[in-house]
Amino acid sequence: MAVRQHWERKKWMMRMIDWVLVGFSALWIFGLGLVTAALSFANYIASQQKRRFKQALEMPACRIMINLGLVFFCLGWAGSVSAVWERIVWAVLGLMFALQTWQARKIRNV
Repeated sequence: MAVRQHWERKKWMMRMIDWVLVGFSALWIFGLGLVTAALSFANYIASQQKRRFKQALEMPACRIMINLGLVFFCLGWAGSVSAVWERIVWAVLGLMFALQTWQARKIRNV
């Protein structure tokens, strides 16, 4: 009987957690992590090559990482908000960053 009660309690606890919200929250946190890593990398490159931080940020690799991080950030928030208009705004913003990522990728390959 104790095993059954344990299992019923575990099922009850699993229903309490909104796993979809946890997943979308992980997306935007991951996106912010990418942006932070890209900014740190740009700072490192600027200090090693004796360049300005702005010049290091303009490198295609940094632009790709920052924009990709912002795509994940926007997707995470698009899934986390409840109002339809907010989802649309976050999705459009995410698509704009995805387009910028694609453009930076094309510049890097040229």
